[in-house]
Amino acid sequence: MLNIQPFIFNWNNQFEKVSKIEADLLTIFDKVNVINSDDNKTKDGWTNIGNESYFTKQFLTAIHMFDGDVFFHIQGDIEFNRWNELVESAKKYYDKYRWGIYAPNVDYTWYDSNNADIKAIEFTDYSNLKMVSNPDCTVWFIHKDIVNQLKNNPFDLSFNKMGWGLDLILCANSYAQKRPVIRDYNYKVIHPRGTGYYQEEAAKEMMELIYKCTPEIQDIIHKIRFNKEELSNYFRS
Repeated sequence: MLNIQPFIFNWNNQFEKVSKIEADLLTIFDKVNVINSDDNKTKDGWTNIGNESYFTKQFLTAIHMFDGDVFFHIQGDIEFNRWNELVESAKKYYDKYRWGIYAPNVDYTWYDSNNADIKAIEFTDYSNLKMVSNPDCTVWFIHKDIVNQLKNNPFDLSFNKMGWGLDLILCANSYAQKRPVIRDYNYKVIHPRGTGYYQEEAAKEMMELIYKCTPEIQDIIHKIRFNKEELSNYFRS
């Protein structure tokens, strides 16, 4: 049986939403981990890492706590109420496809169906599933084989604060291992528009992050960003 470990990220003004998600998930899991970067609001058992911490520190803190089979990451500003169904679907499709990454659809993301779906690959048994270049990092399940590659990253990630590009590396790691990156259109997560930080700074960090990657990962990231249909080649015999 898959050991799925949930991690929710909380930050300023998300306390109520995160508390609800945590309560919902505690009906499914024995333990739910909350990585908290709100200095003013917390709960017993939450991992508090300080107001100055953004996505990268939250993510690295979480993956170093993670010791299961599947890392289940949830951004705290979302709305969704079909958690049990989603978790059961993640298990079902893992048994069938051995995915590297599995995720629901997100109602607001740059990686919408036009920018993410790979048309050259079809799941003949399930019309709700699509192979995607990047499912967005709002709610997603990531297998330990993919997470461990990031844990063993050969360069220091401290320069990257906002976290842009970590999703690209994780998706590239999955494709490098020939593991499917799947979006399930049976589920839709509500995600607010906008960000609470400087996008120009985040974009610069992302480009530096990509530059530091190996040539193989850089090549896959280029396909993810600019030529997604070529990713189908990783699954051709």
